[in-house]
Amino acid sequence: MTTSKFELNKTYTMRFIGDADLLVKFVCIARTATMVTLQGQRETIKRKIKLYNGVEYVVTENYSMAPAIYSNK
Repeated sequence: MTTSKFELNKTYTMRFIGDADLLVKFVCIARTATMVTLQGQRETIKRKIKLYNGVEYVVTENYSMAPAIYSNK
């Protein structure tokens, strides 16, 4: 199984569950084996990388319907 990983200087998009047409772009500015730092237009977030079905992802906030950023999108 091939793993999709976050790559430096690549842009990733995030969608909201309540409005799937609203896209927020983030650029990967740093990464380690377990953490990724993403810079958006208004904020920079540093989160722990999670893995699901060979795709790395991070959850932006800590609530049940929080949007996630996937490395394959």
